[in-house]
Amino acid sequence: MKAPIDATMPAKFYNGAVDNAQPCADEWPVPSPHVTSVPMTNALSANPLGAAEPWDWVAESYVEIAMPFLAQFAEVAIEKAQLKPTQRVLDVATGPGTLVCRIAKSVAGGCALDFSEEMVAKCKSRLQNLDIKNVAVTQGDGQALPYADAAFEVGFSMFGLMFFPDRMQGFRELFRVLVPGGSAYVTSWAPIDQSPLMLARVAAQIAANPGTIPAHQNLMTIENPQLFEQEMQEAGFIDVKIEPIYREMEYCNLEELCAGLTRGSAPFELLKRKVGDKEWDRQLGVMCDQIASSYKSFPVRLGSTALLGSGRKPK
Repeated sequence: MKAPIDATMPAKFYNGAVDNAQPCADEWPVPSPHVTSVPMTNALSANPLGAAEPWDWVAESYVEIAMPFLAQFAEVAIEKAQLKPTQRVLDVATGPGTLVCRIAKSVAGGCALDFSEEMVAKCKSRLQNLDIKNVAVTQGDGQALPYADAAFEVGFSMFGLMFFPDRMQGFRELFRVLVPGGSAYVTSWAPIDQSPLMLARVAAQIAANPGTIPAHQNLMTIENPQLFEQEMQEAGFIDVKIEPIYREMEYCNLEELCAGLTRGSAPFELLKRKVGDKEWDRQLGVMCDQIASSYKSFPVRLGSTALLGSGRKPK
């Protein structure tokens, strides 16, 4: 029987608190025999947002701007999971630890994985600042999880698995590492027409670059709730539910709103590096002017709709 990570374990179980209490190689969680030798950078290169670099670039501003908003969706998933103190938990595409930092002290222990080196560093730093020693953080590929079969009671992936080039492999891997009877909770954005915040961002982008193709619903992604449900079921999950969640942020002034719509965004960071600093500064100025003309009275509340998929591994 595998021993769960636990804050009360002797020091020999860890490589040291400075490295965020990473379990030793021969301790729980046991490495997976299923991990292939395919390099992570090759496995995650099909989608621009399925590569680590954009997330490395925005890690700092993501923590400041995006994380407070995304934390609201993490709280819903945590509430749905009804976690128990004896459970071992996995957070795939953890980012800066938005979810895992909230649950670590209420479970036996867990693992958090992200393909971005900078996001992993942010997650480790936050865990250390919170004096959390029962979470092991790893840089890795969610399509080839470095964990043994049936290692966790609960698995999460908040706005991460949706970007995987091979989503089905991501769902299958999440299913594999859960114990029989274990539960999974995965979020994706809903179609953009259900998200005023995203519509405001796109309107600003179109003002700055009229050639921008307006975003539209993509039925071949898991913003399509029917496909979301189907893919979870095909991975083996039962009792699958797809639920919409709407949450908002309040912006007290124009500066806050402009930052909220333009910073901490991996797609915008990709655009900035494509067009260069001079052109980006021009576009950013136009975007902020467009935002100012659209929102004249503060505070302003804008939100987005996410889809929360949940399912259970049969016993």
